Amino acid sequence: MKKLFLLIFFLNLFTCFSQELSKDLYGYTKSYKLESLSKKEIHSRVKEWIGQNFVSPLEATKFDDENKIIVERNFKMSPKLVQTFQNTTSNYKVSCFLNFFISENKLLLEMHLNDVYSFDGKKGEPRTNWGLVSSQVDETFIRDMLTRGFTNVKQFSRITIGKKGAEGDAMAKKAIKYVDKEIKKGIFIKRIIKVSDLLNKEVREVYSSIERKLGV
Repeated sequence: MKKLFLLIFFLNLFTCFSQELSKDLYGYTKSYKLESLSKKEIHSRVKEWIGQNFVSPLEATKFDDENKIIVERNFKMSPKLVQTFQNTTSNYKVSCFLNFFISENKLLLEMHLNDVYSFDGKKGEPRTNWGLVSSQVDETFIRDMLTRGFTNVKQFSRITIGKKGAEGDAMAKKAIKYVDKEIKKGIFIKRIIKVSDLLNKEVREVYSSIERKLGV
C-alpha cells in the first residue's frame, strides 16, 4: 500500500502545471507580461472573457475597477467521493474567486478556492483539502477524509452524541475499523486521485482559456 501511495505521489508531480500553488492564498497564482496590451486593453479582454464564460456575468462580478476585477465561479465534480457504511454517496463542489490585478502591460491572476464541499454537501472545516488542491494525496489525508465522511452520517452522529465511556469507545473503534477496511481495499484512493485530477484539470482549462483571450 505504501508503494501505491508513493507511485501516485510521483505521478502527480509529473502532472504539475505552470500556475504556482499558494497555500496562503489557498489556490493558484500566475503573472503575465503583456507587452503588446495596454492596461485598458487587458481590462477589456478580461471583461470579454467573463461575458463569454458566465451565464450571468453581472451577477458573477463582485468587483470591477480599472485596477482589479473579481468574479465568483462555482463548479462541480461528479466522481463519488465516499461510500459510507450506509451506502450513501455524494459529489464534490468547489466555489472560487478569480482575482484579476491589472496594470500597464501586466496581469496577475489568482484563483482563490473559497469553499470546498464534500460528502453530503455540508460545509466542513475550512482548508482541510489541501491534499486535493496540491495533488499530494497520501494515507494520512485519505484517513482523515474517510473519518470525516463516516462521522458526517446523520444516524452515526445521533448514536454518538452524548455517548461516553465504553459505548463511545466502541463507536470510535467502529469508525477506525471502517477506515482501515476502505484503505486496504484501495478503491477510495483511486476515486480521490480522480477528483484531484479533475480539480487541477479545471484550473488548467480556466487559465488556458484566459490566456487564449489575452493572446498569450
